[in-house]
Amino acid sequence: MNIKAREAHSPRYAADELTGAALRYQRTLETDPRQPEALVGMSLVALASRQHEAAVKMAAAAVAAAPGKGAAWVALGQSLKASGRAEEAERAYRQAIGLDGMNPLARMGLGELNLTAGRAPEAQREFELALGRHPSLLAAHIGLGNALAMMGQNAQALASYERALALRPRLPEAEFAAGFALVQLKRPIEAEARYRRAIVARPDFAAAWINLGCLLREQGQALAAHCALLRGVQLRPDLVSGWIGLALLEREWRRPAKAEMYLSKALIVNPNQVETLVAWCQFRAAERDLHGAWAWLRRALVCDPNHDEAANLMGILLHQEGRFVEATEAFERAEALGSRGAVSNRGNSLLDLGRMAEALQAHTRAVKQEPENPGARYNLALTQLRLGDWEQGWSNYEARWRFSEVHRRPRVFRERRWLGEPLHGRRVLLHAEQGLGDTIQFCRYVAQVVARGGMTVLQVQGPVARLMGSLAPVRARLAEVALLGAEPPAFDLECPLMSLPGVFGTMTKTVPWMGAYLCADAMIASERRMLAADARSGLRVGLAWAGNPRYKADAQRSMRLETLLPLLRVGGATWISLQKGPPAEEQLAALPGDVAVWDGSSDDRDLADTAALVETLDLVITTDTCIAHLAGAMGKPVWILLAHMADWRWMQEMETTPWYPTARLFRQRAPGDWAELVERVTGALRRFARTGLERKRALDRQPAIECARVP
Repeated sequence: MNIKAREAHSPRYAADELTGAALRYQRTLETDPRQPEALVGMSLVALASRQHEAAVKMAAAAVAAAPGKGAAWVALGQSLKASGRAEEAERAYRQAIGLDGMNPLARMGLGELNLTAGRAPEAQREFELALGRHPSLLAAHIGLGNALAMMGQNAQALASYERALALRPRLPEAEFAAGFALVQLKRPIEAEARYRRAIVARPDFAAAWINLGCLLREQGQALAAHCALLRGVQLRPDLVSGWIGLALLEREWRRPAKAEMYLSKALIVNPNQVETLVAWCQFRAAERDLHGAWAWLRRALVCDPNHDEAANLMGILLHQEGRFVEATEAFERAEALGSRGAVSNRGNSLLDLGRMAEALQAHTRAVKQEPENPGARYNLALTQLRLGDWEQGWSNYEARWRFSEVHRRPRVFRERRWLGEPLHGRRVLLHAEQGLGDTIQFCRYVAQVVARGGMTVLQVQGPVARLMGSLAPVRARLAEVALLGAEPPAFDLECPLMSLPGVFGTMTKTVPWMGAYLCADAMIASERRMLAADARSGLRVGLAWAGNPRYKADAQRSMRLETLLPLLRVGGATWISLQKGPPAEEQLAALPGDVAVWDGSSDDRDLADTAALVETLDLVITTDTCIAHLAGAMGKPVWILLAHMADWRWMQEMETTPWYPTARLFRQRAPGDWAELVERVTGALRRFARTGLERKRALDRQPAIECARVP
């Protein structure tokens, strides 16, 4: 939450100048206690010293002494405004305007009152009238910029701040305001420079420190952001936005206790500030405490029923509860209140309702409204890819590198990005960026990169590093494998694995597939087959049912093993668990006595060991996990059990996938309804088992599948 330009502006006077002015005015008043100019001067000195009631008293005396003097009425208006007496201040300013209709200071005072009341168009008019009479009135240029910024006219606001800076270069308030406008215009590098200029000119400018910290956090510079925010709250512990910024940082660092501490400090400063209550709601939602999130949201809505971000949050909470129709309605209301983020969020709810055309329309509109918003463009990309528009989808998918929810700290290279041009022997670093399944799915492109004439360094996660050694280009020594997180061998160009489909212009009909491209170590596979020799008379079926719990949609894609009990009771099959982690350790032991599942993978060193076991299987049945990709890449029959709204790569309403020709997709027909899906899979397995022995004998007579060769 940034501090707005109009909230940070305050006049500053040197203490010695105030003292000198006060002494001069006092000497004059000793001679003539009703001298209006001296009374006005004393009022301004008191105002600059934050002695608001004394300022009102002096200005009122000036008005009594010279009721026809506009400057006295202006001084009274300014004093009353500073005292929070807005209606009286407005009357005083209008008295001054009655004496001189174009009094620039009175017009500016009315403009500031209108700004505080949220009446930006009226404020704009008053500031423009003031500048029409007095074009060099510095504060009026800043006020006009603030009014324009309030109306979302940030380019015009920036121009107004620049005019102020032309009158007084390096004025910290104007530099700060220009920085705020540049943030809204999605020009963060320039905004950062302006905030830093404001701080250089005024080192104790707390709001500039806080806004700089918020900006650095959004750019992924967490440590620098932390320092700036801490400095801001040290200078002004009463500024809520600094505490909220620190809380957001701690949340991203997965230190919820510290995040809660900072939010508590913000709450102490102002228990009724909507932004604080909204931040609390976001925090509780991030901690998966929906009950707590709703409690904070209700408090926020009591304070301001028309707060756009609170309305947007209502949609988010409803969406998380699976109440997609209500979420859509909440997002529509948030849009009407001015929330731009709600447009893309509504698209996500429409997707979950299966209203694909409307979802695409919403995401397209979100990008049109904010072309530089990476989250909106990323959501549009996923929708386009889901619906088969891969030409536009892959291009928009590159927005993920600017979207902090996907890449909080994106890797930065000195070497430039490879865009598909001929390589002529240059070395390309292809690096993993997301999950293990993504690495397995997209490592197939290594062969295509090699075909462009390059040498490849494939940098991947530890659990798949040995497995990547089975890629044909690696075996042919045209590519080498390196560990993610370590310093890679020297290279000339770089490209993320998940950018390669876009580089090669992959369409649904041109997905590269020349057969299995990953395979198991033959010796380990043989050993594993011998371990289960007693089960060779039946089908050997591998099973995985849960993915990485850190994945934000894991609750939708994973299930409990007990849900599969009807499937596990199908005769003629020997079940081998390919599951790892707590789901294997806890749930296998809890199976009833009439069901047998052999734990085949919980002790695996990595996915190369798992691949050796998969090589011995007749079928793999799994939810959307890396096991699905492993079996598919090995050319094994694999049945993938998908949530109602599955990941974008499985597209929509399809029973097959161009990524893995040996895969069959089973989708939930209603959100969360695993039982009906398992019933369908159980029937399919019975049919598969009836012909399984004949199929098995036929396959046993064929040579083992080999990995695809380099073209």
